[in-house]
Amino acid sequence: MSPGSRAKLVFFLLSLVALGAEAAAVTGRVSSPAGAPLSGKTVAAYGTNGLEARRQLTDAAGMYTLTIPAGRYRLLAYDELGAYATEFFAGADSFESTVLVQVTESVAFTANFTLRDGAVVSGVVLTANGPLASAPVEAYNLSGTRRGSTTTNAAGEYSLVLPAGDYKIFAYDANGFFAGEFHVDTRAFSDAVPVRVTPPAAVNLTFSLERAARVSGRISDAATGTRLDTLSVYAYTAAGALVAQTVTDAAGVFRFNLGPGQYRFVAADPDLLYGPAFFATGRSFERAEIVTLDAGQERSDLNILAERGTVVTGRASGAPNGIVIAYNLDGTVHTSTNVEEGQYRFVLAPGVYKIALVDPSGASATRFHRDATTFAAASEIRVAGGELLTGVDLTTTVAGRFTGTVADAVTQAPLSGMTVAAYDATGALAAQTTTSATGAFSLSVAAGSYRVLVYDTRFDYATAYANGATSYETTAPRTIGAGEVVPLDLRMRRGTRVTGTVRANGVAVDGVEVFALDAAGNRVAGTTTSNGAFTIPIAPGTYRFTVVDRRGRYLPPANPVTVTVGNASPAPLSFTLTTASRRRAARH
Repeated sequence: MSPGSRAKLVFFLLSLVALGAEAAAVTGRVSSPAGAPLSGKTVAAYGTNGLEARRQLTDAAGMYTLTIPAGRYRLLAYDELGAYATEFFAGADSFESTVLVQVTESVAFTANFTLRDGAVVSGVVLTANGPLASAPVEAYNLSGTRRGSTTTNAAGEYSLVLPAGDYKIFAYDANGFFAGEFHVDTRAFSDAVPVRVTPPAAVNLTFSLERAARVSGRISDAATGTRLDTLSVYAYTAAGALVAQTVTDAAGVFRFNLGPGQYRFVAADPDLLYGPAFFATGRSFERAEIVTLDAGQERSDLNILAERGTVVTGRASGAPNGIVIAYNLDGTVHTSTNVEEGQYRFVLAPGVYKIALVDPSGASATRFHRDATTFAAASEIRVAGGELLTGVDLTTTVAGRFTGTVADAVTQAPLSGMTVAAYDATGALAAQTTTSATGAFSLSVAAGSYRVLVYDTRFDYATAYANGATSYETTAPRTIGAGEVVPLDLRMRRGTRVTGTVRANGVAVDGVEVFALDAAGNRVAGTTTSNGAFTIPIAPGTYRFTVVDRRGRYLPPANPVTVTVGNASPAPLSFTLTTASRRRAARH
């Protein structure tokens, strides 16, 4: 037998093997929303590895048959001409969320598709150097799944075909030299403005990418200095929106290419051996150092020390889709996790915590460990590294809800971003929420009696109390039952900012409360110091200002400061506290 004949025989045998393996089939029909058959449309099957296994065009009747090896596949249909948007099998909203179907040799699998009209989203991706070629451009559903993607051509141009809907569009440099951004000029998915697509109208979006800051750091064991690999590291905006995530390499090093801005960095261990850790040192996201990055900056000192943690587990009932949160004693969040099948599990760094079950839907009231309804009354849980703490169970009940709107008392304009808070009969904070873009709020609490107020973290409006009361003490408590909805509208007036500092032994005092009192000694407004400083927006009038340390470290000032507040801010106030001598300060 000649070498040529042997080669032909081998090819023939391989062809028989291939045909034998391709005995499975997927068949179906592709049609328009009106039911008309669509010819010349592509149906494709992708394997579990994400690679295309086979594609086939539909015939004049809109029919197709894909012959593929038996196995599991994701199926989709699309229009090369771009008149119709890509459709995923069974109406999935993305490739990743498309169910993997099992295709067998014995029975053909049927998959029909209805292609919806598409609209073209197109534009150009630019940098300071000109158009950016080969830049990925991706369209995300508001749920966070990816609806479609493409790359720019040599002129930086791109084109996506999408069905009707709202999307967040993201463009980035695959080489990492330029920072990615969502439309318009936004780093984080949660902050991005949705783009509404309405076929057949086209949408044009231009992206201008800035030079990326290249930053890196190392995650190490706080006790031994051992470098920790495979830990997850997250980059957030200073306000808490997730921008990027990565994992540490074998040397414990992580790297990010980020746009100019302010960031906080958090490390977490998916294996739950180490507790959450924050750059540079800190017990919570709120206390993590804010890192300011400039375009093109290089920084390699973002090192984080992680401590061996304690795994905490328990049952969580009453809120099937609840979140379990571990709070530090200063009220900041250390970590959180979702409830799954009535159970939760997370890891805590060594320390003391209060643990709560929170229902994001508001249907159930927040409950702390050992059935406390407020943070102040919650039991403390102390953990050390390397432990397993089980049986930390949490149970919640049906909530009552205060609902209403917050508006400007003069113009009646709705006020967004205002904090509405409810305090129980002991004066402890029971719940709080922020108003929506329309000034609306819904505040869920356990059945009981509460005083409700609203304050402005931007310090433009003075604190306001329910039913027009002028202070906390004069606010009438409102009783609410489980499942009850109590309407409650609040009106706020612009205030004058009063600022100042609190020090003890020459050092700034953090976490003490500063109150403005009226002539009767009632609390008109209050705040908590941060780095020894405070700001209180307050209506014009005469007030006495005093300081209270709930933790009993310092005695209150012997003589409160009296200040007359007008339309202009008075001179900053200054308080010097005295350290308490082996006794707790009286509660005010």
